[in-house]
Amino acid sequence: MARCFYSALVVMVVQPGERNVYDQRFVEKRLWEKHGIKVVRLTFAEIHDRCTVDSDNRLRLDGSKEVAVAYYRSGYAPTDFPTEKEWEGRWLVEKSRAISVPNLAYHLAGCKKIQQVLAQPGVVERFVSDQETASLVRECFVGLYPLDSSAEGQKAYEDAIANPDKYVVKPQREGGGYNTYGQDIPQLLERISADERKGYILMDLIRAPGFGNILLRNGQLFASEVVSELGIYGVWVR
Repeated sequence: MARCFYSALVVMVVQPGERNVYDQRFVEKRLWEKHGIKVVRLTFAEIHDRCTVDSDNRLRLDGSKEVAVAYYRSGYAPTDFPTEKEWEGRWLVEKSRAISVPNLAYHLAGCKKIQQVLAQPGVVERFVSDQETASLVRECFVGLYPLDSSAEGQKAYEDAIANPDKYVVKPQREGGGYNTYGQDIPQLLERISADERKGYILMDLIRAPGFGNILLRNGQLFASEVVSELGIYGVWVR
């Protein structure tokens, strides 16, 4: 089948000095080889410097090339927005006709604090009117608790100190590398201030069954116990 070559681009929004490139390059290669769609890799700061929004609200790269999709592989941590320039770059995309993947609302829904609020009684029911469906959604939840100055947050803080092996503490970051488990939890919570604790949530520890596997790290193979994580993929266009 002959490929169609489209004039509009996909911008893959990446971190400066991005190292997690392998799956990103796979997407980039497949889009070009299968669909004739070019991918350009830009940071938020580069979007600010090189992109504009025209009178028809189309996002333009270097004044001419239309950006059809902005695919975010950055923007999931506060450190991705070190200056006002990065915020302005994100805002430039959001106010244009370019499709954001994910869009801002869906991006926020992935934040740990939003997930914790959604788990509170009655919140899911605001968005899912059918009670049976809402109950099925809630069956997927584990316990999620604030670590703020509220009565519930203070109770969660005290229980995490007393029973750390029951929990995991999560910051507003994407990926499991930033989480704190078990006996490291009291050290973290006693080290940070009450104000800093607002940036974390407490979650019941999921005790997934482990199994042996071989891992590659820093060029070396080693045996380790690992757990599996289920990823369910779909498409939502809004």
